[in-house]
Amino acid sequence: MMVCILRYITIFYCLTAFCLLYCLGLSYEPYQVHNLIKQGKFAVTVDDIVFLIRSQKNPVHLKRAEQVKDDIEQQCRIQDLGQPSVLLLSEDVGSMGQWTILPILPQIYNLHENKKWIFLCEEESRVSVKGLIQVLSNYNWNKKMFLGKALQDRNPTIIHHFRFHDDPSKFLYPDFEAGWLLSKPLFKSIVERWNKGGITVDFSIDVKHEIAYFLWENGNGTTLTPIDEFCSGNIAINAIPVTDKEIIDGLTTDVDLADIDKCVTSHPVEFQKCGEPVSLDDMFFGVKTCTKFHKDRVAVVQKTWGKYAKNIVFYSDTEDKSIPTVSTGVPNTERGHCGKLYAIFNSFNSDENLQKFPWLVVTDDDTILSVSRLQQYLSCYDPTESVLLGERYGFGFLKNGYGYDYLTGGGGMIFSRAAITELLASGCKCRTNEDPDDMMVGSCARQNKLIITHTPLMHQARPNDYSKGFLGHQMPISFHKHWNNKPVEVYKDWFGKADSELNIEHEYIENSTEKKDEL
Repeated sequence: MMVCILRYITIFYCLTAFCLLYCLGLSYEPYQVHNLIKQGKFAVTVDDIVFLIRSQKNPVHLKRAEQVKDDIEQQCRIQDLGQPSVLLLSEDVGSMGQWTILPILPQIYNLHENKKWIFLCEEESRVSVKGLIQVLSNYNWNKKMFLGKALQDRNPTIIHHFRFHDDPSKFLYPDFEAGWLLSKPLFKSIVERWNKGGITVDFSIDVKHEIAYFLWENGNGTTLTPIDEFCSGNIAINAIPVTDKEIIDGLTTDVDLADIDKCVTSHPVEFQKCGEPVSLDDMFFGVKTCTKFHKDRVAVVQKTWGKYAKNIVFYSDTEDKSIPTVSTGVPNTERGHCGKLYAIFNSFNSDENLQKFPWLVVTDDDTILSVSRLQQYLSCYDPTESVLLGERYGFGFLKNGYGYDYLTGGGGMIFSRAAITELLASGCKCRTNEDPDDMMVGSCARQNKLIITHTPLMHQARPNDYSKGFLGHQMPISFHKHWNNKPVEVYKDWFGKADSELNIEHEYIENSTEKKDEL
């Protein structure tokens, strides 16, 4: 009898303790979601995947990438999926050009050759780990598999070296922002090919297309398998990070976490805003032009975005008071324009009329951009820090650790005052006026350990040179080229509405750039 009473008392206290722990939230067991995920023919766990995030050194962008890593780890922790292997390329892979992917794959393979899959994504991508596991279980990791959301070109384009010019739509390449995957055998074969050498392309322009072309191997390699569950532009903005407890408090059963939407990856269509837009009083626009383009290209700038740039100067080889333009004292060159760019730098640094501006925006006379979007985008950056911002290209990354990044001039180059000060103090100069200005700045930045920061929203080419699927899930800031294009219509279609709410009174800035200051 006494034994029975003690047994009931023990059970009572155990139930009471359990209820207190559950109700008061003093402790919880991880949700057993892994037991509820529907596995296909090829079972996968978190231990079979290495996650690679294309992070950047700039603190603004690094924080965004760290949030991706934190989100993956939080999912695995709450859902008891295991401990994920997550790498930030800018932090965990110590070499230049890691953003181009191919040169650093041998290093990644040496560390994670036991993984079945390598998942790669961008600094604002999000992935449902449980959803990814379920999708991957339907694909044979033991075969050469290249998976992702498919993009395709509408027209032959210079940024893809006019490849597949007869029918560019037949070649598929991955949308990096939706995430993409390589299976172990393909991963291994890439490393073997890369280590053998023989790669001859020095420039890194559009990495997602270049990797797909490398894997294609002239039709003898691996092509992209489109995955419907990989998505981008399917959300407006990313959710604000919350604690484990806040997530758990909103759950009732394991099934809540096991439910999987159609999209297992996502990327926001809107860019992050960090506060009030940068004042137009803090932005100085320097437009590179020359005499032969005064009447056509300059006129287009003045008719479109130029009328919203409160402080703008057209730098030319000759002075034209009807525009007006300012002569840099540098003869016009057909290519390069390094002398002209450094004349702008020197003017921005030394001219007392320009020293009040924290930001310098340098464009070509055939750049098409949104002033209002640029204002908002710059709200995330501190001009007292060294900021070199634009569309990033790469040169010389055929060997790990070599090469340098540079900003493409046509899409626009943005410099904080601190960056201009450091560039000029470094002593870097143009060898000739014809040197490629954007590449010279990139080389100087590499030599002096200045960070080139990439934005996918500024574009070196025309809208038609990009996939509809790519442009369809972003808010572009700039395009480039008037050739075979209707620039006024491009501006109206892409940027007119965004800029139309700006009410600007122009100020012409007296500026005297002497030839002796040009370099």
